[in-house]
Amino acid sequence: MKPKVVAHRGSSALHADNSWAAFEAAAAEGADAIECDVQRTSDGVLVIRHDLFISDRLVAECSASQIDALEPGLVRLDDLFGWAQRTNIDLLLEIKDPHITSLVAAMVAASPWRKHIVIGSFHGPELAAAKANAPGIMTSLMMGSVIATGDLIRLAASYRANGVHPCWEHRSPYPHRLLDAAAIARLHEAGLAVTLWHEERESELQALVALGPDAICTNLPALLRRIVDSANGAGLLSNAAMDRAKQEASW
Repeated sequence: MKPKVVAHRGSSALHADNSWAAFEAAAAEGADAIECDVQRTSDGVLVIRHDLFISDRLVAECSASQIDALEPGLVRLDDLFGWAQRTNIDLLLEIKDPHITSLVAAMVAASPWRKHIVIGSFHGPELAAAKANAPGIMTSLMMGSVIATGDLIRLAASYRANGVHPCWEHRSPYPHRLLDAAAIARLHEAGLAVTLWHEERESELQALVALGPDAICTNLPALLRRIVDSANGAGLLSNAAMDRAKQEASW
């Protein structure tokens, strides 16, 4: 299986993250999906922005026009939906404020592009509540702590998530060692889609591809696209490539 290339906040190594420039570049570089962050402004506009603060104020306490005045080009969620459908690219929406999860879910459920959108959050109860209100949406439970595969499966089931998204990029110098192909297979057997953390090192990306997840995030979608496309039809690296990746990871 060839994993999807998920551009983390767009092609964010080369462009301002969560910007139209980053999203357009990611599409041009062959990304299958865009990962981005959703917040709500004080006047109720759902916008794409990672940091909770802008200058010394919370995004949630600023109007959309105030944010746009400080950082022109603010991307609105409804505009992103239209762009994604025209561009034929999937979306992975990380909810920054758990209290807006059901609001975002309702908007996703009403979108003609809903089958191409996944809602991700670290807040399991809010994901479950959103799923109860909009059963047709797809959700992914994000997990910052490294936990056993069985625990990850039980948590995902308890919150009715369709997938899991371990965010373990800072949990080890070589985070691909925190999982193995057997763990991925077990998650798949439980009916869960597996999206792995963002990574930019070529040797690590090669090792992650070899694990066989459904998707991998990266700030460098062109690099991951090349690695994925160079893999064989089963989504596995050649033995020689794997040997190189393991050797580099051991340096």
